[in-house]
Amino acid sequence: MSTDVDESESSGDADLTDEVKVDTNEKEPSSKVSFPRPLPDSEFAKHELVAFTIIGLGMALPGIAYLLGLFTDVWVLWDIVDLNIVQPIIGEGDGDSSYNPVDTAAYGILLVSFIVSLSALLRKWGISSEDRMLYSLLPWVLWAVLVEVHEDAGLFADNVDSWFVSPIIHFQTAGWILLIGMFVPILKEMESSPEKDKFLTFLPLIVVVVSHLILFYEFSVTGNIAVVLVIPGFFWFFFEVEEFSWNNWFNDWNQLERSLLYAGIGACILNAVSLMGFVQIQLVAGELTVWPAFVILGGPLIIVMILRHRGLDSFRDLISKGITPGMLDEGMTLQEWESLEGKEFEENEKFVKQAAFATPIVLMAVYGQLVDGFASWLGVDVFGYSEKHVLSTLVMRLAGGDEGGSGGGWGFFVVKMALALVVIMFFAEWRWEKRQSHLRLLVVLGLLTVGLAPGLRDLGRLMLGV
Repeated sequence: MSTDVDESESSGDADLTDEVKVDTNEKEPSSKVSFPRPLPDSEFAKHELVAFTIIGLGMALPGIAYLLGLFTDVWVLWDIVDLNIVQPIIGEGDGDSSYNPVDTAAYGILLVSFIVSLSALLRKWGISSEDRMLYSLLPWVLWAVLVEVHEDAGLFADNVDSWFVSPIIHFQTAGWILLIGMFVPILKEMESSPEKDKFLTFLPLIVVVVSHLILFYEFSVTGNIAVVLVIPGFFWFFFEVEEFSWNNWFNDWNQLERSLLYAGIGACILNAVSLMGFVQIQLVAGELTVWPAFVILGGPLIIVMILRHRGLDSFRDLISKGITPGMLDEGMTLQEWESLEGKEFEENEKFVKQAAFATPIVLMAVYGQLVDGFASWLGVDVFGYSEKHVLSTLVMRLAGGDEGGSGGGWGFFVVKMALALVVIMFFAEWRWEKRQSHLRLLVVLGLLTVGLAPGLRDLGRLMLGV
């Protein structure tokens, strides 16, 4: 995206200022106020550098702790890491392990740092920041859920089941996305015709499906061949044949967005096929329970549709003008926006705040929080499951649950309802600079990771009885 300075300028150029006119309450109708210029997209802000540092330290700390013990016989730091990080991950792979205050805090800090640092890298690399980029990643959120349920049911081989426990599954998911992200630019250089372009769009899908078959699943040889042929054929038929009307939905999608979407859905289909045998077993045994899906998925959907109705007119009005709700104009900073006032500005802000209630990515984040709330409520209070997250357990104990994490699920549901309201009010009030457009998407993705993903996993366990 363009800025007011050349990218060749140093970070010190950010101290230069532009002059803009804003309304004031003084005698003169207007005055000139200076604001800092936004940094070029190629440069990192201080908070982004801090995020990079935290991730680097977080990734290096276990190795440093172990080497410190190995060479100096001082194992105190490693014992802390082993007890609070390593052993809970191993325990999760062997069955079901609870979280503790240390790993909860560590994962929370790393998640925030990852969101901030990755948004900075995506901006620097010139990756699309359109909402459809988030849509292309949604299948990977669902894939992470499906494989965790697959692991909960004990369907993975012993040598790979530990790959699908939290937080390893999140790193693995990011790894597959990164692999496709590196693969697509190479494929672009091979383009020579529209037909070849379409084939190259499907190549990451084929690579992912074949890799997952080899690494994770145990199909017959005939089954492997059928899957490799059927899944790409399915996408070719339904997403590329021009006679189908929904093909028009993807006309504006670039190759990276299509490749991520196709590969993610393909990975989900592959896992769903592998799960079908277990589903049939549970059905015959009378352990398959379907009704929670109507409550956990339907309840939040009704609430989201009510919220959407409130802001739909404002959202459509802004979109028709080419305005993304919550995004500032090119080159405008938060400081500049905060200085604006006047009747016209206030009227525009009312439209923007109302439009947040109908903005798709905001509603997705709200929906995810509500799904998690409904799923935990039913799982704990109706099905007798126990909560293993530290903060969730505390909330449930305050709502009448016991020390083991059982009971009090209604309290967590109330907290999630409140959090959903906080999410939508945050997006109604907050304004994003253009250079923060990737951060906006990743904040929503982070909310889906800690909301929709665990909620759907809980739903899968409730339905399958695992």
